[in-house]
Amino acid sequence: MLIAALICLAGLALGGLLNIVIIRLPREGTLLGWPRCTRTGERLAWWQLLPVAGWLIQRGRARDGQRLHWIYPLVELLSGLALLRLYLLYGLTPAFYYLAFVCVVLIITGAIDWLYRYIYTVVILSGVVVALVAWPLLGLDWHLAALGALAGGFMFLVFYLLARLLFPGDGVPFGLGDVYLAIFIGAAVGLLNLGSALFYGMVMAGLASVGILVARRFGRATPTYIAYGSYLCLGVILFIALGGLN
Repeated sequence: MLIAALICLAGLALGGLLNIVIIRLPREGTLLGWPRCTRTGERLAWWQLLPVAGWLIQRGRARDGQRLHWIYPLVELLSGLALLRLYLLYGLTPAFYYLAFVCVVLIITGAIDWLYRYIYTVVILSGVVVALVAWPLLGLDWHLAALGALAGGFMFLVFYLLARLLFPGDGVPFGLGDVYLAIFIGAAVGLLNLGSALFYGMVMAGLASVGILVARRFGRATPTYIAYGSYLCLGVILFIALGGLN
């Protein structure tokens, strides 16, 4: 139990580091320098950097009263729970570290896509390279990872081209970033698990789309797009947490 608790705390701390990437990479293009408040630009005190606790102590608000985004404590909680679940499933084996890396890429990508509607190609394609190298090191057939990457990329390339034809304006639901993300997911989980790994995210994205349409029907203000990549990332994390790769 002690090790599990330490793993969870390490996951929360990891989530804090991921938030620095999520906040600073799109806004500043650099990860250097002391973290600053996303609302006021002030240097953060050490206690404000505490995972989840810092957000709660501030009651979810910056010093000037502006609301802080809920996604930041969610990233920290998700990181902590993901590492704990991976430890319970695999112990401190190579599979634990590999899948922790996969979850890190998915959390960063999903959070940035939700906040900025952007997927960093360098993050995704670097993840693909790591996955292709890691599979044989884990005693797995790297051909399945390569075929998974090709299948995921081809599937979402078709979706992307169809979406461009059906939605020629800015409201296109798929972007090339989603194609790159599907390539990474295929490489990370392999061809045989690709369909199951994509299923959860596609269902969640579908339910969100239905919810938006219903809200519009009743005259509610709704977003003009959904962060499809965010749902895919969350779905794959759920698939992994449910032991889909066992």
